[in-house]
Amino acid sequence: MNKIVTEVRASMFHMRAYNPEMIKSVFNRIDVSWPKDARADFMVSSIGELSLIRSTHSTRNSISRRLERHMVDEDNSYYFACLPLKGGMNIKHLGRDCTLKSGALTLLTSTEEYEIAMSDIMDAIWLRIPAKLLQSHAISVDEILGRPLDVQHGLGLVAKQMMYEVLTDGKQLSARGAKVFSQSLLSFLGEVIDSSLCDDMPAASRGRRKILARARDFIEEHIYDDEVNPQLIANGIGISSRYLSEIFAAEGTSPMRWVRRRRLEMCRMELEKQIGGQQLICEIAYSMGFSNVSSFNRAFKAHFGHSPRDLLAQNSEKFN
Repeated sequence: MNKIVTEVRASMFHMRAYNPEMIKSVFNRIDVSWPKDARADFMVSSIGELSLIRSTHSTRNSISRRLERHMVDEDNSYYFACLPLKGGMNIKHLGRDCTLKSGALTLLTSTEEYEIAMSDIMDAIWLRIPAKLLQSHAISVDEILGRPLDVQHGLGLVAKQMMYEVLTDGKQLSARGAKVFSQSLLSFLGEVIDSSLCDDMPAASRGRRKILARARDFIEEHIYDDEVNPQLIANGIGISSRYLSEIFAAEGTSPMRWVRRRRLEMCRMELEKQIGGQQLICEIAYSMGFSNVSSFNRAFKAHFGHSPRDLLAQNSEKFN
């Protein structure tokens, strides 16, 4: 069973020579070109299922590489949000070459190769996010990977400040505070991703993204409605159900798969607040339109990597 941390717990790691096991525990499996006199420190805060990492180093010609052989036999996939505070880095990922400076943010996926060349003096924040968790908040994450995102304005600035304050404040968040933080941060990042995609598109594509946003808003407003279906969504935003399906298909999904994904995320958020057993799982599943608890349990575990019962068990351990 995967351990689900329900409060902020900070750990410090000091690396004075390349230690692959330490790197794996902080990030995941990578190769690092690291001179003998290199020094690095990592502060890791586990916040729910997120890991917030502050990394600093003083070294020369540091290059990190994630290669195909590192991905063999790995069960979990993650997105990494990278935010330099001091220094910069050049990232090669998915055929893109991104120069990232202080104040900008980019996203990487652990399921594809990447190379990161970092400046000699480096101070950066990393956010490790289970892939399915971010995909429940942003419909087109993979289109933005390896590209710089604006975190100097709007919700991007809010997300950056949230990460920085939690790592520098030194105070431990309560379990409830950690849940609010992680849910808010994921929502903000989802909005930053969607708005960045829209800004980079030609006018026709931007129009389609705006229609997609309206459809998603309609789904959120009717997420508890048992009768929600493509025709209802299409009627609600004034387009045909065929065009609605085409818009979602362009994002690699369908209207009802997105509804299911959002309902699973709502169930997860609700279960995180509770202590209970099978009856509670049934009540939450039924409230979100799942008529069969067994199929709900399978869908939940397939999406998040652990069962609803596992999540409740972790809640019980914490509160007892």
